[in-house]
Amino acid sequence: MFVTDYFVFLHLHKTAGTSFNIFIEKFFPRSHRLGYHLPLRVLPAEWSHLPTLGLVRNPWDFYVSWYSFQMQKARSNPVFNVVSDNRTLDFNSTIRRLLSLCDDRSLLSDVVAQLPKTFGGSGMNVPAYAMESLFGTGLGLYSFLYQWMYSGTDHFPTIIRTDNLITGLETFFEKIQVIFTSEMRTKFLINEAQNTSNHQHYSKYYDMDVMELVKVRDKMVIYSHDYKYEQTSY
Repeated sequence: MFVTDYFVFLHLHKTAGTSFNIFIEKFFPRSHRLGYHLPLRVLPAEWSHLPTLGLVRNPWDFYVSWYSFQMQKARSNPVFNVVSDNRTLDFNSTIRRLLSLCDDRSLLSDVVAQLPKTFGGSGMNVPAYAMESLFGTGLGLYSFLYQWMYSGTDHFPTIIRTDNLITGLETFFEKIQVIFTSEMRTKFLINEAQNTSNHQHYSKYYDMDVMELVKVRDKMVIYSHDYKYEQTSY
């Protein structure tokens, strides 16, 4: 979470947040970081009057990025360790298990047992009690994180798709009366992707069953932001 004089940015896990934080630090020098991946519901009252902003990405793309990022790390996070059976399962097997957390109490309990009881400073930063609430929701991990990060108050944030950042930011900044400068436009995230993983287009990874399972589990995000599963020839 980043607080500026004009807005609050909520950093959803693996959704271009690291690059956006760098953008904020450059163009809003009076900003400051408030915790790590903290949700809107814990925003202190002194800043609750500010507009809030979040980002969203295609859920099919998220899972490929998340899996690839964890596999490339020397030490992956506890959620990944459990659903990948300590990095021994392939992409589709891992994501199938990840998407079953909402209705597999035993597997979810294994995940919860590995999580801290309170907020920390790394990974998804979702405490055990929050992850436990995933059971029975029917949600995939990304939709769960989306709701956990952005809901919980009377005011839902402005959400911008990561593939429409420039246009979305122009609209948001105009609304809050911040000038979107030419330097911002030139610099913004074009050559500054951070915290990324090396992988091909997401459609190269899915089998049909898991592709459809994402469509079911993450339908809230998919339909809310008009995402589609796109094939690629490259």
